[in-house]
Amino acid sequence: MNRFELKEAALGKFKTIQLIDNETRTKFEVALKGATPLSFDTHFDGKFFSVLDGFLTAEELDKGSGARNWIMTPFANRIRNGKYFFNGEEYQMQPVPPRNYVIHGYTSHELFEIDNVETEKEFIKVALLNKSIRPYVYKGYPFSLDVRVTFILSGAKVTINVAGKNTGCKPLPFFCGWHPYFKTSDKGIEHLILTVDAQSNILMDNNYLPLDGDETYSLINDFPKLNFLSRTPQVERTINGRIIDNCFAKLKFDDEGIARSFLFDPENNLEITLFQKGGVTLVFTGDTLKERKRKSLAIEPMQSLTNTFNRSELIDQFTIDAGNEKSFHFGFEVKRKLI
Repeated sequence: MNRFELKEAALGKFKTIQLIDNETRTKFEVALKGATPLSFDTHFDGKFFSVLDGFLTAEELDKGSGARNWIMTPFANRIRNGKYFFNGEEYQMQPVPPRNYVIHGYTSHELFEIDNVETEKEFIKVALLNKSIRPYVYKGYPFSLDVRVTFILSGAKVTINVAGKNTGCKPLPFFCGWHPYFKTSDKGIEHLILTVDAQSNILMDNNYLPLDGDETYSLINDFPKLNFLSRTPQVERTINGRIIDNCFAKLKFDDEGIARSFLFDPENNLEITLFQKGGVTLVFTGDTLKERKRKSLAIEPMQSLTNTFNRSELIDQFTIDAGNEKSFHFGFEVKRKLI
């Protein structure tokens, strides 16, 4: 038996793919609709762990409730009133039903196709491609954009790269993010210990939109209930009933530009590491979810801030010139810590 294999499967009417590592007994399933991760199952010391709290049925995937594990492009999270200014023009977006407000981009609603599969000794890599974003397909985003999402599975680690390519003849705005929900067991999140090494807390208005300009950024030390720095005692980093829907910025990056956040379960010693190259990190305890409320924790790598299209100081970061592309690199790894 080969160590790695790719299987085609389905969640109801939706086609899925399964990336399998037979050596570590790990399976990562992705729906072609939206290139949406559904589940990640692995084994340690003969015990089974399922750490991604994704859509469980075709109906859930179809409705997109909670945006579970959505890849978010060509923008992530909200845009103020669905309106933005770019390249001297004003654009007004429309919500994608059943939502009545603009949020989380467009490609989560589109079907991807398998573009490339590569298997090596230490990993399996699958690239999914979508070419649906074209002028006037989505009102308020009249651009030609190809989106390629690449997944690499190696043991209990998944690396993801989301690339947007401008296939049109004029510049376009683009940035992306991922909306995963992580769990370590079926016991919920209250006992979990979170680590996010960030210098800044993003201040937001009542619509969860960052304040303008430098007013956005505040020192994390001024917000004790949002202080999840690694130097803070574990007892103070335990979720323990805290309601969080917050963005963290000015992350601690290593020499390769990678920032890491951690979710640790002291009861089974399982630790999930989220890594990202650049960007900011959003944490959400799932209090507004209609289903499985506070059963998992969203730790979201974001290429840029919510409402980035309306932040002129970031325009160079989110502009892709004709014929060019930009990408965002992130992923997660699961381990059992030796105590």
